[in-house]
Amino acid sequence: MPTFLSKIVAAVKQQAEMATMAGWSFAAALIARSANLIALMICARVLSQEQFGQVAIMQSTVGMFGPIAGLGLSITTTKFLAEYRETDRVRAGRILALSLTVAVFAGALMTLALIALAPQLASRGLGSADLTRPLIQASGLLVLGVIESVQTGALTGLEAFSRIAKLSAWNGVLSLPVVAILAKTNGAAGAIAGLTIALAWTCLLNGIILRGECAKRGIRLSFSGWASERQVLFMFSFPAYVSGIVVAPITWMTNALLVKQGGGLAEMALFTAADRFRFLLIFVPISVSRIVVPTLARLRSAGDANGYKSALRWNVGFGMLSTVPPVLICMALSQPLMALFGTSFAHGWPVLAILALSAIPTVLNTQLGAALMSDNRAWARTGTDALLSVTFFLCAWWLIPIWHASGLAMAFALAYTAASITLWICLRYQPKAKAPAMQAVAAPV
Repeated sequence: MPTFLSKIVAAVKQQAEMATMAGWSFAAALIARSANLIALMICARVLSQEQFGQVAIMQSTVGMFGPIAGLGLSITTTKFLAEYRETDRVRAGRILALSLTVAVFAGALMTLALIALAPQLASRGLGSADLTRPLIQASGLLVLGVIESVQTGALTGLEAFSRIAKLSAWNGVLSLPVVAILAKTNGAAGAIAGLTIALAWTCLLNGIILRGECAKRGIRLSFSGWASERQVLFMFSFPAYVSGIVVAPITWMTNALLVKQGGGLAEMALFTAADRFRFLLIFVPISVSRIVVPTLARLRSAGDANGYKSALRWNVGFGMLSTVPPVLICMALSQPLMALFGTSFAHGWPVLAILALSAIPTVLNTQLGAALMSDNRAWARTGTDALLSVTFFLCAWWLIPIWHASGLAMAFALAYTAASITLWICLRYQPKAKAPAMQAVAAPV
């Protein structure tokens, strides 16, 4: 076969493989996001607006501790399982064992820290000692969230996208009634308990599926010599960890600043409701991006520069095409969409309009950041996350006292825009760049 025909055939196969994996990833994300959105809509309708805001700030507080406990292990597990699942199964098993072990211990440790700090976080951070007990009740979400994140990262690295999709369907079907019933009968505390039970169920199913996938590929979790993989934590996990602890506390601080304003819990409820739609807007490109890091890592490991560039260009192009039209529709329908959470939410339509627009730079930030991570440039990614955090905090400090929830949404949009522009500049204009990622960004999409 002539060389140029071989290249065409290879490109077609690459695109077909990407499309198949993207389809499964899309299905998984659609089911998961839809179930989450429906569960929160039910909670918002059975709880008062302030109670819903209370649940939201509890989740935000747990989210602040999550990256600290997670140590960047999810993305690390994805990358290295993708690289070694075929070429070095023993090492893949050691890295998976290391990641899961550290996740359990770190998650448990940070859960205890959250319980111990709950009185101070409630009284000083959130301005209400009454939130101490809800914080303690929500602490179980922390350790379960860390474990679930690493499990999902492992399944992604194994490219078990069809299993992830089916798992998401079962989780959605089984968790929805639990959350709804407990929220109806026990208020905000019941909603938190329902979310905790649902996450525990997810971890159980993830563990069963992961064990089967590893057995199918001949990967055995090995605790013998796993300490030799500690350098993985420093070379790749540590930069990802720094990114997490840079962004998460700033996010919580801005949310806490909103809660401390007059009517803050109600404003937090508006922001959280609008943010669920932002998650829905970005779920297609973000879920498809889950296949990018393992795919790019595999292509990079194989030395396939053309395949690498093709996959990256496809991902960025698809991300924009799947984001911009839904964003415009969501902005136009922002008022009736917010009313789905209850009539008291309808007046918060400007918050949704701004957050919907922010989905575009959010997706770009993820697409371009994937190129840096797959190219082992994790510290460069950390730098852009630091810029994002500083910009977010300064804008929120300025805008929240003026526009409350809308101000927080505007700060979010400005921060992700600044980070995306910086990422593009880093990839496009770095002198003497030889990495495939740079060449891909430089080429037309």
